[in-house]
Amino acid sequence: MTMTMIPESAPFTNQQRAWLNGFFAALLNTQEGGATNGHGPALNGHAQNGHAELNGCASAAIVAAPAEEEAFPWHDPALPLDERLALAVDRPLERKLMSCMAQLNCGACGYLCQSYGEAIARGEEKDLTRCTPGGGDTAKALKKLMAEPREPAATNGTATAIAAPVVAAANGSAKAATNGHAAAVTTSPTNGAAMPGTSRQNPLLAVLVENRRLTHVDAPKDTRHVVIDLGDSGLEYEAGDSLGILPMNCPQLVDETLAALGATGAESVSVGDSRRKSLRQALAGDFQLTKCRPAMWELLAESAADDVLKEELKIAASGNDDFAATADVVDALRKYPSCRPSVDAFVGALGKLQPRLYSISSSQRKHPGQVHLTVGVVQFESLGKRRHGVASHYIGVRSRPGEAVRVFVQKSRFRLPTDDATPVIMVGPGTGIAPFRAFLEEREARGAKGKNWLVFGNQYIDYDFLYREELDAWCDADLITRLDLAFSRDGAKKVYVQDRLRENAAELWDWLQAGAHFYICGDAKRMAVDVETTLREAIMQHAGLDEAGAKKYLADMQKAGRYQKDVY
Repeated sequence: MTMTMIPESAPFTNQQRAWLNGFFAALLNTQEGGATNGHGPALNGHAQNGHAELNGCASAAIVAAPAEEEAFPWHDPALPLDERLALAVDRPLERKLMSCMAQLNCGACGYLCQSYGEAIARGEEKDLTRCTPGGGDTAKALKKLMAEPREPAATNGTATAIAAPVVAAANGSAKAATNGHAAAVTTSPTNGAAMPGTSRQNPLLAVLVENRRLTHVDAPKDTRHVVIDLGDSGLEYEAGDSLGILPMNCPQLVDETLAALGATGAESVSVGDSRRKSLRQALAGDFQLTKCRPAMWELLAESAADDVLKEELKIAASGNDDFAATADVVDALRKYPSCRPSVDAFVGALGKLQPRLYSISSSQRKHPGQVHLTVGVVQFESLGKRRHGVASHYIGVRSRPGEAVRVFVQKSRFRLPTDDATPVIMVGPGTGIAPFRAFLEEREARGAKGKNWLVFGNQYIDYDFLYREELDAWCDADLITRLDLAFSRDGAKKVYVQDRLRENAAELWDWLQAGAHFYICGDAKRMAVDVETTLREAIMQHAGLDEAGAKKYLADMQKAGRYQKDVY
């Protein structure tokens, strides 16, 4: 009898699941002395005999019971940092480090929360500031853990787990391969080669065809509807998936960096993997300029002319400096003009430019060959300078119709119920409406009969009621059974999406009793926490449960796939 180790619910095709089951079975067989040639299974998509391609079936699997999935109770972005740390207090270092992360699996650091912690624990990753959502609090917690005395890790000759720097789904539900839920790898049906657009390492060169402002020109927020043409690539996605954008840095920022560095831009520099580019090209598309890593402050300290300056820069590198916490590369170069390292050393101290994941706001059933995004353009003031979000400004402002953009699909487990008769409740203020537009298009295309309740909010009804015409049309067509709106700045009292849920707690409970799936998309730190609190209170009130009982009710919903979050 052959037992599978990859569950049917994992986001893989049958061919991929077959290969992975065979791979892990062969790996176990090797570790138990079953290998005949002294070599473990190759990691390049071929089994030991060289014939089991990634898109085919692996050789015979041994009988093995599936390993019990490791529990990560701290893997919840709604939990405060101190609570996450407490839940991991008795775990190995790599799990304690994981608990420091923001638990969004957003991919901003180039890893999953789990694999980032593992890479730090093994000493492969030195930068403790990569978790952008966690900010300074996460960086300080990581530094504190790494400073604690610990026993050297024991080794028994087996390879350590691979901490592949992959980008996870925006809903934070994907897990590294070591936890049983590897990110999906799509392969060509003909030759086993990875299809362009299925990973950040192999993006698809697509074409932007529409960039339309959704908010009023005088609105405080700038939100765009972006349409990207996938051409005849054959790249597929499902409602609930995310699209990764590999951005380019702002040309003005590149120019300012070159000027501050005193470089022409024509200098040849390494961008990794034995590849070289001109400095201007490398700064435009390969390296992060909006944030200074500790390595940059350390490099500037090495080239400082006096001890006072060296000490100041060492403090900046330690993370205990307010200026260093917010400065970009240009800020650092301008503040310390006497510190000028070589161009190669400068590039070596820069962080890699990371992709940004956006929840897809379209159904491919309705828009074959296209993918739609709802992009909130990030703009803010810092250190007396107007700044922009790297990816949102690139895709939402600078990119024009007809221009090429590098994209990839990131598979998710944020999914509609398989039964089209199941009711769904969707809570998504602001750009959190994105996956729910995709859900509604998908249900419309499938002719799903299940009821749909959408709770949407923003600041002003006249300025930023996103997709108003579409939502009105869906209400008229009875695709949207119920639409509740919360525009927080229109009245004397601020009203949010959780307030609308609270006002309709009895009906909310009726929908849950009827088997409704409940979805949240948007801000993880405040909105999602407040919505979950309101949901729990409604359950307590109408089910007659105490707080512990309501928490268990929600936990059971989550296990059953009836409570899902796509938060960031």
